[in-house]
Amino acid sequence: MEDVHKRRVRPGTFTGDERIIRLHVKPHIGRKRLDKLTPAHVLQMHDAIESDRNAQAAHGLLQQALKDAERQGVVTRNVALLVDKPHYSAAEKEPLTAEQATQLLKSTENDPLYSRWMAALLLGARQGELLGLQWSRVDLVHGVVDFSWQLQQLTMTHGCGERHSDGRYPCGFKRPTSCPQKYWDFPRWFEHKVLDKSLVMVRPKTKKRSENVVPLPGPLWEELKKHHATTINAHNPHDLVWYDGTIRDRYRDRKDWHLVLKRAGLPAAPLHVARHTSATLLALAGVPEEIRMAILGHAGKDMARLYAHTSAAVELQRSAMDSAFQKLLP
Repeated sequence: MEDVHKRRVRPGTFTGDERIIRLHVKPHIGRKRLDKLTPAHVLQMHDAIESDRNAQAAHGLLQQALKDAERQGVVTRNVALLVDKPHYSAAEKEPLTAEQATQLLKSTENDPLYSRWMAALLLGARQGELLGLQWSRVDLVHGVVDFSWQLQQLTMTHGCGERHSDGRYPCGFKRPTSCPQKYWDFPRWFEHKVLDKSLVMVRPKTKKRSENVVPLPGPLWEELKKHHATTINAHNPHDLVWYDGTIRDRYRDRKDWHLVLKRAGLPAAPLHVARHTSATLLALAGVPEEIRMAILGHAGKDMARLYAHTSAAVELQRSAMDSAFQKLLP
């Protein structure tokens, strides 16, 4: 994990992977000698892990670790390849219908975060992309936004030594935020800007900067102009579009989303359904798949070359978005 895996994955990914290894792999096969590890041991690990999701994740990480070990000549075969990966399929939450989306927006018209929820439903952007959006990357003249950065909540590393059996470190604390010697342990290639404590601006996973420019549909364009006019003189050290004196982290954002759903009389749903809702509305409006993919940030290399930095492409996307959302905001 420390010598190989940490160097090739993003910090957020590493944190999740380390948790899987610590809680679900080491307790069950951590004491097995590598040269004595068998397919039966891997199956026993599967059976011991209660969650199919965690079992699948543990198998994937073990398979990768043994692949690395095989490359280094530590083992002669990867026994995880001899065992079927546990089956797990995440149940997709249904997107909001057009009527539900309209109901939500109407119930939030007087909310200071009205433009935040409108952006969630109309842009199809990820939570981190919207929470990390800065005014310097919002072009209110031409009606486009640049999602070349996103906000993430990342974990620092203890600098005081190894974890004890009770979960505490030499400093006496479990959480690295309390460690006097804490530090950021990022790979050299990981581009980032620390904003405050654990809140960090990072580059998207695979997108090139030229692929992150998205047009604003008409109603959102106008709403952001109003929002900018009312917040332009407010203290905003990080230039964030949605800022009320503190940075909106993902937890507060999700809490507010659930309050908005409740106020609108809608059933509880995770925030990412807003992104699915955008995709569904675009599809229902008959927007071609390649344009939908470009808008939602799924464009392949060929489409990226076709759409990057061309005003015609931006207008084509904006026209598609306005067509999809015109019934949403009459």
